[in-house]
Amino acid sequence: IARHVSPYLDDFVDNWRRHLAPPGQELDHQYLFCMDNGKPATADTIYQIVSRSVFRLTGKKTNPHLLRDSIVTHLRGTDASEGELEALALYMGHSVSMQKSSYDRRTKEQKVAPALTVIQAMCDTYVPH
Repeated sequence: IARHVSPYLDDFVDNWRRHLAPPGQELDHQYLFCMDNGKPATADTIYQIVSRSVFRLTGKKTNPHLLRDSIVTHLRGTDASEGELEALALYMGHSVSMQKSSYDRRTKEQKVAPALTVIQAMCDTYVPH
């Protein structure tokens, strides 16, 4: 988690999250995410929350893994630098090669398009018309 975000999360857990406890209950843990009953959220709970939220916002079924996949595929289709993609891979807990092999869902045509643009630019520059 980025350093500038950490103080806000700590403040939420220490000062504000308790206001979300069920009436008459106190939270006896330091977890960031809780269920409606005040218990710590499980991985399955978070998976369901993400899946339902994305569906509500987009009308498309997805899950946290596909969301990660979509982010990488989108960024690989933009002018994101190799440094930015490497940082994203590290943030996701992967190597760049793992990120490319597991999360990049662009078609072959989409992947080679930048090379074709460079080749066309070279032809336009160096080949007489």
